[in-house]
Amino acid sequence: MTVKELYEQAKSLMFEKKSSRDYDNYYMPWLNTLLSEGFKINNQLRLFKGKEALTSIPRVTAETDELTYEDEMLYEVLPYGLAANFYIDDDVSKYDILHTYYQNSLFGCIRGMEVDNTNTWEDEEE
Repeated sequence: MTVKELYEQAKSLMFEKKSSRDYDNYYMPWLNTLLSEGFKINNQLRLFKGKEALTSIPRVTAETDELTYEDEMLYEVLPYGLAANFYIDDDVSKYDILHTYYQNSLFGCIRGMEVDNTNTWEDEEE
């Protein structure tokens, strides 16, 4: 998914037309913030799927940039976060609704990992 596709998806959640340019000055910085916020959870998803973790937070600079996050983050999380942030100044109730969707979908992506739970305590001799 490209940055532009994600932006258009976020606008559709707001019932904005594709041609709307109201948020053109804001979507790139907001998206970079969201990528930073979701970095650890995206890496959990990657490790859960047997992939390598990303070593640094991706930064986007152009609408044609490809986003390297997992599909769950791209389709379930980031569009809600972006749409919510667009409402932060204009409509607090819409912000609250979309931000709740964002948080719920973000936390829904948290995955547990199996780890070796071997007892590392040595028996103490009396």
